[in-house]
Amino acid sequence: MTVSAPEQVPLGALYGLPGFTESFEQFENLQNVVTTMQQNAQSPFNPPASFQKTDVVLWWEAETFWTESVTYSAGVLANSPEGPYNLLQGPRLKLQGQYTPIECESGFDMAFMQMYRPMRQRGQRNVQDVMQANFVAAASFANSLIPQAILASAILASSYVSPATITSYPFILEFPAGMYFDEYWDLALDGSLMPNSVGVVGPQSAFVSPQFMAGGERVIAPAFNVAAGVAANYDQGPLAATTALTVTAFSGSVTQNMRRVGVFASENPAELPPVYNWQYRRATKRLPIGAVTKVDLPITEYGQILSTFVRIFDPSLGTNNVGGYYNIANITKAQLLYGSNLPRFDDDIPAMQKRFIEQHGFLPPQGTVVFDLAASRPAEKLTNARALNTLTNANTHHHIEMSVAPGANAYAVLGVELLVPVSTQ
Repeated sequence: MTVSAPEQVPLGALYGLPGFTESFEQFENLQNVVTTMQQNAQSPFNPPASFQKTDVVLWWEAETFWTESVTYSAGVLANSPEGPYNLLQGPRLKLQGQYTPIECESGFDMAFMQMYRPMRQRGQRNVQDVMQANFVAAASFANSLIPQAILASAILASSYVSPATITSYPFILEFPAGMYFDEYWDLALDGSLMPNSVGVVGPQSAFVSPQFMAGGERVIAPAFNVAAGVAANYDQGPLAATTALTVTAFSGSVTQNMRRVGVFASENPAELPPVYNWQYRRATKRLPIGAVTKVDLPITEYGQILSTFVRIFDPSLGTNNVGGYYNIANITKAQLLYGSNLPRFDDDIPAMQKRFIEQHGFLPPQGTVVFDLAASRPAEKLTNARALNTLTNANTHHHIEMSVAPGANAYAVLGVELLVPVSTQ
């Protein structure tokens, strides 16, 4: 009688199945970290420790509570269009010995990407309505007294009188460690198709890629600056003075609570999510453009481009030079080009807006041109099937033409969401 060895269950084959994957959502060891704000300068966020070195993390969340009081005898204090999210300046999430999944100019960039690509997906048309703040409280109930008072977020005041007071204003920004795809095609660096987890060349639903925290005692913690209490202009903080402000008293603080979402580690690798040779990244950077009517902005990121946007800001606009956004009605051509100037998208602004509204249900922020490649197919699924792979396609760039030149100090924020190639961890 021949006894055959038991068949091995492939890596990750049981991940997500009932009774095998043990999920968690919990606070990190960074809780109630208070940063004292300065009136006219940024303050560094200095966490006392790094994230926990246990289990498997899918994403982290930065729960922020903003408190500020400004007493002034003259001047006008106004909300920045980027507030409250630009309270976080230069947010980063650096993973020891690996890529940087978050590397942005402002928390506002993170908020925009989070709105069109939230971690709790609902397929292609996935929108968090103004980051939990724009909702009809009694929409699901006949009795308007039934819903809870909203503590997850709120709408900021449109104007202020002295003393301007903000008390524990809450918002949550997500720091993704990966992204879920309804249809994920695993690729080699040369763009060729690779077999999926069951050995078949074809798409699969997958989270690309989780972070196994216990390996190598990894030191991971977010890094950013807290904006000045009264910023020099709209892109540097949530509050700015549209006429010169005479401040007689100021106080402010930001409290951070970090959370983690993932699965508990297991000795059985079949119960854990598989790791791929591609890792998820969101990045933005500032590029000066000046007073020109045609601009080409190269995408220098390395990997599969899932979405990309350009936002044009002119810090010399507005009363008291608080800055302003370029009027996209003056953009006559918006293209995403690659190779020998082949168009992936060749738009005017109405076409760009129509597609994005159909994909996500809301308009992009002021001054922004955005292309979503992962949600560009007709079916309501997220996929990398139509991503632009910069490893196989050179010269990927935005080309924008304008009928009116922006100011000499204007700049563009170039945002990219992509999968970058890494060695399997």
